Amino acid sequence: MISLRFRLSCLGVLLIVSGASPARGEDPDRSQSSLPAVGVSEMLDSLMTTTYFQDDQFRLSGPGEKDVFPRQFVPQFSDSVYASRIGDLARKSQFKLVYNQHVKGFIRVYAVDRRKTVAKMLGLTRIYFPLFEEKLKEYNIPQEMKYLAIVESALNPTAVSHAGARGLWQFMGGTGRMYGLQSSSFIEDRYDPYKATVAACEHLQDLYQTFGDWFLVLAAYNSGAGNVRKAIRASGGAHDYWEIWPHLPQETRGYVPAFIAVTYVMNYYREHNIRPLEPGYLYTETERVPINNALTFDQLQETIGVPMDDLKFLNPQYKVGLIPSPVSRPNMVRLPKKYVQPFYQKEQEIYAYHTERAQERERLYAMVREHERQAGEVVSSKGRKTHVVRKGESLAVVARKYRVPVSQLIAWNDLKSGRVKPGQQLVVFKVNGEQAGGKASGSVSPKGRKGKMSVVKAGKGKAGSKGTAGKAKASKGRKAAPAGKKHRGK
Repeated sequence: MISLRFRLSCLGVLLIVSGASPARGEDPDRSQSSLPAVGVSEMLDSLMTTTYFQDDQFRLSGPGEKDVFPRQFVPQFSDSVYASRIGDLARKSQFKLVYNQHVKGFIRVYAVDRRKTVAKMLGLTRIYFPLFEEKLKEYNIPQEMKYLAIVESALNPTAVSHAGARGLWQFMGGTGRMYGLQSSSFIEDRYDPYKATVAACEHLQDLYQTFGDWFLVLAAYNSGAGNVRKAIRASGGAHDYWEIWPHLPQETRGYVPAFIAVTYVMNYYREHNIRPLEPGYLYTETERVPINNALTFDQLQETIGVPMDDLKFLNPQYKVGLIPSPVSRPNMVRLPKKYVQPFYQKEQEIYAYHTERAQERERLYAMVREHERQAGEVVSSKGRKTHVVRKGESLAVVARKYRVPVSQLIAWNDLKSGRVKPGQQLVVFKVNGEQAGGKASGSVSPKGRKGKMSVVKAGKGKAGSKGTAGKAKASKGRKAAPAGKKHRGK
């Protein structure tokens, strides 16, 4: 008798993609294919080359009730099946999820071409999604937005795009600074899962205040609010993503389809015979602890035995393994829970355990910090202002208006040149304790850029951390304001 598994496998063979065109969400331009999947594939491949994510760090999850296909079988389905499933998701979502040929192409990338990487990402959701879900709820953002981090970074906390966007949420340097993310020789807050998630939520909230539609928010996160406004004007004032689609940058045309495809695969991976690969430990097995004095990873390893690989993976923001002395509030370090109690019990002993290497790192950090202080390289994210370039304004005119050097504006906004266009948004910071627009005595030249699958510069308007969005206090003390460029500032 033919086994049930074999019969189901044969049935799966019949469910090969038929190629029928969808009725809803029809391609805005059938003659133009969706964004090539190269960008997505490159970001997914980056996950494979990250040290912590090697195969020996993952284990195959146990068999589930719905594991009815042979392990190597790759199911594919007809357009009607994909459309029906996405329709079911749409009925429970604030996103206007649709199925079309663009979405179909990205489903293939995730469910067929990069199945092994998706299996790892499914495991990594156990580390990062609890944090994402907590913060998205706090900022009243739809829970499906957690899938954006998969599109952006493949859940690689140290992902770097070719344009310099970095981290899980792919912030460019300028946009990251707007949301309080520090970048220096020692610290890269864009790599900090907690801080970057908070910044992403603030930026997404700002963009929603501007556009009022989550797909437009995604487009602005990717290409910048300026490009979305331009597309809206070019389409005659339409506020629907698919209507303005032909007027968006090519990269952004594939961005929302990729998001829909990820949303689909994360909900229907079992039907595609993808089994999660579990990481070494879960988010619930770690805890953040405050650090009140300068500390190195070496001290934690040698005093209470925290594995160096775990310290590096859980705290990628500390680029050289040094947790600096706090300036105003304690720095935080995430530890596996079994080391939290030993840390508190031996905290003073740990601080006092200074290896020669630890002392040298702290001396070097103190020298760099003093140099930055003397050079006036201190920017207050709370003092930022967004300036919209008017017709006839040059970068020099804007610089004179706010009494800052032109070079400063270029650095803050990650501009490639000194040219600006009407409607472009520029961020101006509060410098050396004085409001932008007042006299600025010092020059700030923060470095850094964003890292993500698709990228646009903050000055040009990439979202995701990427942009030049400004934040303001909402009536209930929550952060909200007109969105600017892309949060990651791709």
